[in-house]
Amino acid sequence: MIKKCHHYVPKAYLKFFCAEDGKLHIYLKDDPGRSFRQVPDATAFHKHYYSQPLPEGGTNHDALEDFFSAIETKWPPLVERIQRRENVNDALDDIFQFVSLQRARVPAMRDAAERMAAATLMATLLQLESTGKLPPKPPGHPDILDHVEFTIDPHHSIHSMPQLVRAMGMVLDRIGLSVLHNETDITFITSDNPVVYFDPRSSEDKLLPYTIDRHGGPVVFLFPIAPRLMLYGDSSLRDGFLRDGLRHGDIEKQELVELMNRQTSRFAYRTVFADRAGFEALVRQYAHESPIVNTTSLRHGTGTLVAHQAVFGKREPKPKWEGSKAGPKKS
Repeated sequence: MIKKCHHYVPKAYLKFFCAEDGKLHIYLKDDPGRSFRQVPDATAFHKHYYSQPLPEGGTNHDALEDFFSAIETKWPPLVERIQRRENVNDALDDIFQFVSLQRARVPAMRDAAERMAAATLMATLLQLESTGKLPPKPPGHPDILDHVEFTIDPHHSIHSMPQLVRAMGMVLDRIGLSVLHNETDITFITSDNPVVYFDPRSSEDKLLPYTIDRHGGPVVFLFPIAPRLMLYGDSSLRDGFLRDGLRHGDIEKQELVELMNRQTSRFAYRTVFADRAGFEALVRQYAHESPIVNTTSLRHGTGTLVAHQAVFGKREPKPKWEGSKAGPKKS
């Protein structure tokens, strides 16, 4: 049977954030004053999100979903081992694969890739106009180019995923990892964009998402595993990690859990997930900002350079792609 509902946050991941009744508390940044309950099977998916057109015609709905499922099935037994504080250094590749995939497959990243493609097309259009290579503008519409809107085939952003996975690999290579066990009275939350990393030299109000010094410099990484578990990475831990592998530690200060939850909520694209109610104020604090991409076009000689910068800002609706019935549909 064709798999219609493609999850961008795996059910195998979300189940660890459920309450005892098997349901998540879900908070939407677009409606941060309330939460609702839902099972993992019914959330964090788009219809045909990973569907791809075939060269000979038709659409393959299952290839990527099946590939991702093979990686996801390894996650639950791995988390259970981590909960028991076992040595999981024999499974580091599985951890790296799972985390890297969650960086590349989510709507925050796919939307960003499509927006960057649209910005490049717009810069090309303006370059053609400036060099007189476009036909005359229609009478009465001198500003027609100001109203041009590019829609990008969602299949384009699937092709960007391998590049994002490779970039995530370079980030992981710069840090040492540990598992932190939460011993406080509050729990970790997660989101539809659960991979967090940044340059810790920036203050919280000036922090840029996924922006680190390419030539070195410190990196902090967060990935919630479960309400009581956080995969924590830091460039200062790299030497010890290379020597001893992944180790376990405890968090006993509530302030540290609150700090990590603030980053998780801020990096969330649209949705925050938790095992309990009570995070409405935190979600409301960052309701109007999510990781997005700003683009700037710079004239360079006879050409145009398009620069992209990840920032925190308001999500804007994407122009709807009408060119294929196989594109992802929101649910």
